[in-house]
Amino acid sequence: MTDEQKFVFDLKGYLLIPEVLTADEIADLKTYIDTLRTNRDSLPPHERGFPGGASQILIDHPVVMDVLHTIIGQDVRMESSWFTYRNKGDGGPPPHGGGRNVNPMFNYQTHNGSIYAALTRVVFELNEVKKGEGGTLFMPGSHKAAFGVPESHRDVESWLFEDYDCPPGSMIVFTENLGHSGVTWKNPDRPRIAIFNCYNHIGCQFHHPTVPQVVIDGLPPERKAFFRPVWTWHGGGPDNGRNLRYPV
Repeated sequence: MTDEQKFVFDLKGYLLIPEVLTADEIADLKTYIDTLRTNRDSLPPHERGFPGGASQILIDHPVVMDVLHTIIGQDVRMESSWFTYRNKGDGGPPPHGGGRNVNPMFNYQTHNGSIYAALTRVVFELNEVKKGEGGTLFMPGSHKAAFGVPESHRDVESWLFEDYDCPPGSMIVFTENLGHSGVTWKNPDRPRIAIFNCYNHIGCQFHHPTVPQVVIDGLPPERKAFFRPVWTWHGGGPDNGRNLRYPV
């Protein structure tokens, strides 16, 4: 991450990086999602859920890793992976998050110029998104607020929320401590197609695991390692006691 990116992420709680994916990658991901929605059983079992099939390229995408290694550390796990497909009129989850906490599985902190974001969400937008159309809403700075978000602002109409413009293939990363919300998609000409991946430090787990075992088993070893269990061993050894691999 550049100094500017770190500043923006720390200031706002989220960062948008445009056009991370190529046109071919976007097309492959859209085709995969369309197959999951309309003809899931035509896929082999290990590709019938995220992050299998074409979506596995996002697990350790270089831009994702650059960000996560800066804001979480070298030892990263994936907690969940899913997609959303919203036509005009389709809504999303209500406002949630915002305010400080000290839960080690779910907190945001800075120290001596370093960021630790714990539970972090990475979103890939596969279609263009314009402000006001129904992309994810964010409440900038609420991840560090000394007070909880008042009920008067836990509404998508709150002036404290902001959204974004982005071209297809853009990536948005945000700390789950940040106040954020889904909102009704308004564009009649194209759906919102987005992929949501969630990461945490290897020593932490917030969500109950939801990725099917058959999907994990179908991943190559370097990607399967993102689903290794929460475990730390300080007994030394060839890897200096680090939990680097998925158990076999």
